[in-house]
Amino acid sequence: MKKHFVIAALAAAVLLAGCGASDTDTGAGGQSPQLLAMSGRASMASVSGVSSTDSSFTTLSTLHLGQAAYFKVLGSKMPSTLALDVTDCTGMTTLSTSATEAHYRCTPGGTAGMKTVTVRDKTGGTTLYTSSVNVQATNPPPITTALPMPTRGFNLGNSLEAVWGYTIPSQALYTSAANAGFNAVRIPCAWNTNTDQTTGQIDPAYMAKVKQAVDYSIAAGMYVVINDHWDNGWFENNIGDTVDPALDAKMRSMWTQIATAFAGYDNHLLFAAANEPNVSRPSQTTALMSYYQTFVNAVRGVGGANTNRWLVLPIQGDASWVTALPSDPTPGRLMMEFHNYSPSLFTIIHTDQTWGNAIYYWGSAYHYSGDPTRNATWGEEGTIDAAMQQLQDLFVSKGVPVMIGEFGAFVTPGLTGASQTWNNASRLYWNKFSADSARAHGLSPFYWSTPNSPFITFDTGVINDQALVTLLTGGAAPPPPNGAPVAVTGLAATAGNGQVTLTWNAVSGATSYQLYRTGNSGNESATPSVSGLTGTTFTDTGLNPGTTYYYHIVAVNSSGASGFSPEASASTPGTNPDPTKFNFEVDPQLWAPGGAQISGVASSTAQHYAGLRSLAVNFGGAAAGTSSVSVSGVAVPSGATITFHVFIPAGSQITSIEPYLQDYNWNWVSNPTSTFTPGAWNTFTLTVPSSSVTPLQHLGLNLTTGGAWTGTVYVDAINW
Repeated sequence: MKKHFVIAALAAAVLLAGCGASDTDTGAGGQSPQLLAMSGRASMASVSGVSSTDSSFTTLSTLHLGQAAYFKVLGSKMPSTLALDVTDCTGMTTLSTSATEAHYRCTPGGTAGMKTVTVRDKTGGTTLYTSSVNVQATNPPPITTALPMPTRGFNLGNSLEAVWGYTIPSQALYTSAANAGFNAVRIPCAWNTNTDQTTGQIDPAYMAKVKQAVDYSIAAGMYVVINDHWDNGWFENNIGDTVDPALDAKMRSMWTQIATAFAGYDNHLLFAAANEPNVSRPSQTTALMSYYQTFVNAVRGVGGANTNRWLVLPIQGDASWVTALPSDPTPGRLMMEFHNYSPSLFTIIHTDQTWGNAIYYWGSAYHYSGDPTRNATWGEEGTIDAAMQQLQDLFVSKGVPVMIGEFGAFVTPGLTGASQTWNNASRLYWNKFSADSARAHGLSPFYWSTPNSPFITFDTGVINDQALVTLLTGGAAPPPPNGAPVAVTGLAATAGNGQVTLTWNAVSGATSYQLYRTGNSGNESATPSVSGLTGTTFTDTGLNPGTTYYYHIVAVNSSGASGFSPEASASTPGTNPDPTKFNFEVDPQLWAPGGAQISGVASSTAQHYAGLRSLAVNFGGAAAGTSSVSVSGVAVPSGATITFHVFIPAGSQITSIEPYLQDYNWNWVSNPTSTFTPGAWNTFTLTVPSSSVTPLQHLGLNLTTGGAWTGTVYVDAINW
């Protein structure tokens, strides 16, 4: 599409959000031409929109307090008695009028914020059009944070992106949400569905509807994110290993138009390039980043407030596949987006699948003894914490903010009685824990909500699930139905030499507290590290230098234990005595045994290759065989050589050792050997093929015995 055509096509799409008249829709406070005719007026006057421009009336312009503002009114059969009113805009002067276009000038005063725009016919006082416009301070301070922290966000789901037909939420929704404590809203959009596929022009009427939603959000005091959602999958389902020029051109055209329409909006408005791009390998992620480069170039190229607007890059697939972000002429204005519905068999899938059965009860404190086969056995608090920690490590710690653009767990239908009670409690606890874990790791969560369900009606703003709204906006989730306490809040960790001091808020009804500690985020053991704490502070001593420790606190009473607090971590000063990836200085670091010969693993001081501890692999097999110790989900660069250090005691029945891996695509690579020195530390290596896709499904050691044997093999300092 030629550039001059795009600009021309945008002329009708840069209107302020409003409710221009039409034959079928009167808009908010307006009258349709049909209604005007029925009232006896001969005129069929209508106003299609109002835009804020510079003095030439050809270029969009941002309004500022105390500076002259110019407005262009477009319509048909407009009378010479047309008048424009803008709240707090003094000295309104009519510069010119015609049947199709009128020009006005005034000077904004009062305070910055959203102002009402009204177009009326002075003869008879008929209102022809209403909308709103954002007026900024004369020199507004730059917004350096992408979103308010802590973020309490929600989605305007199944509305403006619903390709089957959308409903437009009323202003009451935004006001009600803001009053409830939400400070940000994500508005999924379907731009391609509302684009002329021949000309590439976005429908001006749809643009106006999105603008109205944005204006309502900002007027309610919230930050707002608009994206291009699923939108019939035109983009997210067509990402290959290389860039498709046609897809790239559509991305450029779409975001050039959107950026032009919103050029006057400050950084309370964020743009997200897509929704859930369907990628399953690193090469597709590389292509995705190329499309996102086009997105960044298109938005920045429009100018206006787009030069420093926060731009959001949604990602699917493994976060470790993102090796570089698009280049941006404005530094520090790119943000990542991920979604969280883990485990999906609890949150959004409520029927048994071939790959797993539905889960009704999530979180150990919310497991229901009356229906134990539906209790979660995987994917609980630790899984969520570990995922959030990965995003913090990969992005937030490097100055790149992350939003969890969607998260949510929803009621399992068809349950009754106690099953329903425990399921609902689990659902609320999952939402509380997921939101708090995101915020504890410096991320910005947005709950997935849809019209009238599950927590607020979109037409009236009436809240219909107060318990959910309370926990999403900072309150507590209901306690387990057995009478155990609510989860601990306010956990903070402060490191000192060889120690970490923890503090937390007291929980009403708790008789004691339990502390869980781990060296890997989300890897807390099933049993607490310390029990019987009666205060709200504890100092964990005897810790290694240069090591990060992760903690949860649980409240306890005679009925049982609460859910987990959000995870807190602290790093002790000094130098870690064993800085390798897997050093086992604190715990087994997610390494687990498999097979009949191995009875268990533990962090041990009995042997160490470096540092103070290693992984003790305890054998108790009654016969010869092969067992393993392994870990999953490790991001190892392709082509890297992995080094293992293994101590094999003298007199053992170990006959061979086989380092192995299965990559992301389940390809198997191993390096077995029967050559080693008993009673000493041995070094083994394994090279990841350059063609392998990581993270690895499994990384481990197969250990074969020639007969029954009870003893211990030690593993330490695994690195690459």
